[in-house]
Amino acid sequence: MPFVVDRKDLDRQTREEFNRFQEGCVEENTNTQSLVRRLQSNDYANKVIVTTIQKLGLALSNQEHKKSLEPLRQKRLVFIFDECHRSQFGDNHQAIKDFFPKAQLFGFTGTPIFEENASYQQIKGQEASLKTTQDLFQNKLHSYTITDAIEDRNVLKFQVDYYKPEGQQALAGASLTKRAIVQAIVNKHDVSTAKRKFNAILATASINDAIEYYALFKEIQEKAKEEGFEALNVACVFSPPAAGNADVKQIQEDLPQEKLDNKVNPEEKKAALKAIIADYNERYKTNHSIDEFDRYYQDLQKRIKDQQYNNQDLPHEQKIDLVIVVDMLLTGFDSKYLNTLYVDKNLKHHGLIQAFSRTNRILNSSKPFGHIMDFRQQEEAVNDAITLFSGERPDQAKEIWLVESAPVVMDHFAKAVKRLDLFMQSQGLDFKPAEVKNLKGDAANSVFIERFKEVQRLKTQLEQYTDLSPENQTDIEKIMPEDDIRAFRGVYLELAQRLKEQQDSKGDKTPDEVQQLDFEFVLFASALIDYDYIMSLLARYTQAKPTGETKKTRDDLINLIASDAKFTEELDDIK
Repeated sequence: MPFVVDRKDLDRQTREEFNRFQEGCVEENTNTQSLVRRLQSNDYANKVIVTTIQKLGLALSNQEHKKSLEPLRQKRLVFIFDECHRSQFGDNHQAIKDFFPKAQLFGFTGTPIFEENASYQQIKGQEASLKTTQDLFQNKLHSYTITDAIEDRNVLKFQVDYYKPEGQQALAGASLTKRAIVQAIVNKHDVSTAKRKFNAILATASINDAIEYYALFKEIQEKAKEEGFEALNVACVFSPPAAGNADVKQIQEDLPQEKLDNKVNPEEKKAALKAIIADYNERYKTNHSIDEFDRYYQDLQKRIKDQQYNNQDLPHEQKIDLVIVVDMLLTGFDSKYLNTLYVDKNLKHHGLIQAFSRTNRILNSSKPFGHIMDFRQQEEAVNDAITLFSGERPDQAKEIWLVESAPVVMDHFAKAVKRLDLFMQSQGLDFKPAEVKNLKGDAANSVFIERFKEVQRLKTQLEQYTDLSPENQTDIEKIMPEDDIRAFRGVYLELAQRLKEQQDSKGDKTPDEVQQLDFEFVLFASALIDYDYIMSLLARYTQAKPTGETKKTRDDLINLIASDAKFTEELDDIK
């Protein structure tokens, strides 16, 4: 019995993993004829077929293929459609049901189509109604909402920043000037992405907008580079005019805005995409073309995911900091190292939640939330979407889905610092980094590890808020000055390394309080402080003329290096 999975939204890496999981029995179909041949086959390797609903629809629209598939009409087949909020409302779904009347259909989606967010009509007799996911798939077998997933910590909460320039009135749904938005992204990107540890998507309203944004980034970043700004690696992707290309037509089935845009001045859009791909080829030393668009699209997705590698293993110039899109990548694409969505298009309902959800895949404690910077003041649309997809607890959903505001987290930060201070006092010690070495016993050392780790976790979260005012930043510095945090980080890492060695060497004989510790070294690894940065500081330090500040400069530099988990093993050599 063939088992057919809709493959439309799986990127190349996911498809390869799926293939390995099926132990070699799955092979991607390269064309419709191959799909038909495999459906007819009795080979065990063809019991599971991975394809797209569009390709299956093409097979069923061809009389010759339909005739050859006739023996399967009364067979018990199973079809599983992923992301079934997208592709199940056209003719292909009905064609499959009509041709395979005994088939069992299953649909999976995190954002089902309800009447509130439906756009397709169905006619029964004299009555017209909106077509929903329940109409297509009937009984709901299981419900696990985004609210449940957030509570179970399977996905992250969202931090939504409704951006507007100071002193300007902002209207819901209205966009700022593109130049102002590009400048805001350039100014905020390093904060939002933890100094480019993560990367981002800019969602635009049309292909023309995407083209204009791409040109503006080139212009504005060129000027910023003159002031010492390290330019973002910006890419752009949208589908080309189909012009009879079956593969592009298939892609555009789920790209309504791009499909519509490409009907107007298609040659201009084609020329712009060619120029964008040429820039991409020059930057990354690739050889893509608009004629093999899917290869370009797959390479771009891979480079977004390459953010997972640090700059020592893969240089920054080989990665993508920001990709400009219209419809592409806003549903079905997952990367744990993508944490930010910039929005300059009107979103609502399932489209909004799907787009937001590109940012909230769990990584570790260095990624506290998925960050959304909305340039269209769409707070009402966000609230409506959260309510619609919150399951049976709409009243609690907003609190569950959205992170607390910066002032609230600042209050948590102040309390965490106070708890650490009180603990040090309880041990008869001053609240100073140098005093940590005077803590007595594993129990006391373990308490320090847990309490300072909470301080650092909240500080990491605050560092990724883009809406902090100068007053907020001053208050955070007053709670615990940056120099003090850096010094505490250094002693934390030294103590944590010693306790970790104790865990590793003694195993089950390690004291319980030490055995239970999770040191979360990732919280203490800076994306900014890498080997190149250290070498530049050393060069500047050694070439400076000796002054009375030389010893202080050396100590500051050592503290900076000691506060980064990457340099724990090399610290003595660097000193």
